[in-house]
Amino acid sequence: NIDSYKARITGRWSSSIVIASAESPAMAMPAAAWAAKSGDAVLFTGRDQLPPATAAAIKAHGKPRLYILGPTSAVSPAVATALRGLGSVTRIAGNSPSANSVAFARFRDKTFGWGVVDPGHGMVFANPAQAATAGAAAPLSASGSYGPLLLVGNDGSLPNGVRSYLSDIRPGYSSDPVRGVYNHAWMIGDTSAVSDQTQTTIDSLLEIAPITN
Repeated sequence: NIDSYKARITGRWSSSIVIASAESPAMAMPAAAWAAKSGDAVLFTGRDQLPPATAAAIKAHGKPRLYILGPTSAVSPAVATALRGLGSVTRIAGNSPSANSVAFARFRDKTFGWGVVDPGHGMVFANPAQAATAGAAAPLSASGSYGPLLLVGNDGSLPNGVRSYLSDIRPGYSSDPVRGVYNHAWMIGDTSAVSDQTQTTIDSLLEIAPITN
C-alpha cells in the first residue's frame, strides 16, 4: 500500500525495487536508509516463498530492476527464480548482518546503490538486534551527509568486516588536511547498542590521516 500510495502522489512507479526479507529483519535493515535517500520501493518476501501481494506489486512497476538484499539464508534461490519472471534480478549479500550492510554500502549499478568506495561520506551505525532503529534513523541518510546504514555486532562491538571497510574509505591528505575530504558518522542507540570502544575505534577510522609512501 505504501508503494502504491507513493506512485500515486509522484505520478510514477520506481524503476528499481529492493526485495527484503520479512523473516530476517537484521538483513533488511539497510534497505531503510536507501529508500529514504532514493525513494525506491522496498517490498518484502518470505525466505522460501514470494507472497502474492509482493508479486502483484512488482507487476505494477512493469519490468523493474529487482535487487535482493541478503544471502540465500534470508531469501532463497527459489524466490530469486520466481522474481526473474517479473524483472531483472541482482543479489546484494553478505553472510552476516554487518557484512550484508557493507555489501550494500559498496554496491552500485548505474543509478542504483550507494557505491561508497571512497572517502567523503556520511554513515549511520546501528545494532542489528534493534531493527526498528533502521526506520527511525533513515532520514539521516536522506539529507546532509548522505550515507548508508552500517551494522555493528549484536553486542555493540565492531565486526572486522566493517572495520576493514572503514579503513578502505578512510580520508587522507598529502600536504594539507584542510584540502582533504571528511567522513562523518551517527551512532544510533546507547552504549549497549554501540559500545564506547566501538565508537572510539570508528572515530579513529573516520579521522583524516596523512598519506605516506
